[in-house]
Amino acid sequence: MRASDILDPNSQIGVKLRSLYAAVQDEAIPERFLDLLEKLDQAELVASAKVVK
Repeated sequence: MRASDILDPNSQIGVKLRSLYAAVQDEAIPERFLDLLEKLDQAELVASAKVVK
């Protein structure tokens, strides 16, 4: 018998969520998303430079 078999339903949900979260953490960040973040950084720099002038 596994430990998760004797846990209450809320504990089982927690175990499953932690497992899912760990799997997501191990995934690479898509290149397209990194490109979008870079564009956002550049847009913020341009906008802040306009405010300073």
